[in-house]
Amino acid sequence: MTKRSRESNFPYFSEPFVPSEKVSLTPPSSTAVSMKVSKIIRFFFYSLPIALSLFACNDKSSEKIYQPTFSPDSTEKNTLLFGLPSFSYSETAAPLIKYLNSHLSGIQIKMKACASYSDYLDQLDRNQFDLTLINGLQALDAVTKGYSIFGKVIDDDQYSGVIFARKDAGAEKVTDLKGKRVALVPSHTIPGTMMPLYYLFQNGLDVNHGITMVNVSSFESAIITTYVGKSEAGICLKRSWNVYIKNHPEILSRLDLKWESAPLINNALLVKTTMDSALRSQLTELFFSMQNSEDGRKALDHLEFSGFVKANNDTYKPMMDFKRKYDAVIH
Repeated sequence: MTKRSRESNFPYFSEPFVPSEKVSLTPPSSTAVSMKVSKIIRFFFYSLPIALSLFACNDKSSEKIYQPTFSPDSTEKNTLLFGLPSFSYSETAAPLIKYLNSHLSGIQIKMKACASYSDYLDQLDRNQFDLTLINGLQALDAVTKGYSIFGKVIDDDQYSGVIFARKDAGAEKVTDLKGKRVALVPSHTIPGTMMPLYYLFQNGLDVNHGITMVNVSSFESAIITTYVGKSEAGICLKRSWNVYIKNHPEILSRLDLKWESAPLINNALLVKTTMDSALRSQLTELFFSMQNSEDGRKALDHLEFSGFVKANNDTYKPMMDFKRKYDAVIH
């Protein structure tokens, strides 16, 4: 505030102040002084508690103003994470997530695509996903880690493994792969790896010692690795082959699909056991009725699925029989 503005707040007199009454210059008596001092003391005596009280109130209010308050982060309360094993898988799953979200109220699903299959399994073990789609062997393991099986993909006849080879690899029969490099996702719990290897073993190829395994992070990587010549052959799930070739037909200029294994039970739908029962019922209804609507069928087509049906732990017990046979001969 400037000097001028400060002065304007006070009376301004252009002439000297002259009192209208005569002012006595006689000093007050000692009795009068004593009475005035007494009044002043009483005033402060009674006023002090009020002043202190007001000060205390002001102090408390200032604490309320400046003291930060924290509440739980609610930004993710209405979000479910749908775990996916690879970024390429998320491309085909995006229409499914969009369909589910368009029919859910008060909650939305987000995809969580992992950089590799090992990263996906690590997050699954740590209960990071609210729901996911996974092979039966690992679904049975996940039920011991806070998940339950509530459904599965219908198309069991499509759940097989395939073996592909470069056109220049000279692989006319299974035993021609002896001494060759084969790209695969290394695992004893992934049917997409186990089914083709078991097929090769049953048809005369020593997969334990007769081939060089080129380890990759995903089924799509197995296709690419073989395409660029870092392996002569590769193996993956039939679905992964079909989807990738559909989006990248140029792959067929160098690769041939050679053999296909016998099918097993298709992937399981997993959900967290802690999920609200009403929400779980809502999701179950949406998954199992998708094939009955046009937009649902379009979402399923991207995944190469015809639909979902109910399933539980018992549905996947035959997978354990296959694993026992596999583990007995392939190390």
